[in-house]
Amino acid sequence: MKQLPWILCAAALALVAWLALAVVNVENQRNALASKACAETDTQCLAAASTRAHWWQHLAHAMTHVRS
Repeated sequence: MKQLPWILCAAALALVAWLALAVVNVENQRNALASKACAETDTQCLAAASTRAHWWQHLAHAMTHVRS
């Protein structure tokens, strides 16, 4: 029974990490489209685009520029 909180904590951290990776990927693709680095239909370009130097820059931009 003492392991349950640790298991739930690990599962929550894994979920947060997975969601952060998804946000970084989406923000990278959004930035590539906004800067016209890739065409909308070019999925290979969107997958390979790197529009900022570090992944945390994508995450920070996405978390601070939230629209309702």
